[in-house]
Amino acid sequence: MDQDTLVKSGHALVRHLDDTPAAPRLAMWVSFSDREEWRLWIVPSDAMRDKREFYEIVTSTILKFKDEMPAIDFSNVQYMNDNKPLVKAMGSSYHVPGLTNEKLSGNTVNGIYIPDGVLLRSNL
Repeated sequence: MDQDTLVKSGHALVRHLDDTPAAPRLAMWVSFSDREEWRLWIVPSDAMRDKREFYEIVTSTILKFKDEMPAIDFSNVQYMNDNKPLVKAMGSSYHVPGLTNEKLSGNTVNGIYIPDGVLLRSNL
């Protein structure tokens, strides 16, 4: 899947999730080049701590707006907790409350490696 389609699909999902309790504070496509796979990491709103509820909201949103996000399958989305060192490092270094398509490659923040990917939002 090309990156433009990934970004457009990711932006669509983030916009639609903004209207739910799972509104993303951080969203980033992460490349796993060894498996030729992309994952969409999402840190939801502070109020969303239940992973099951998060995945139910994501699944229903993808089903409802599938035509706007052809690059996203349920298995692409991964819940990320804001207490992980990687997420904290991202939050301290990148602040983009809206939508972006910032490509990241080979970056480290405070000694923490940031995987290759495309940042869609960082508002921690």
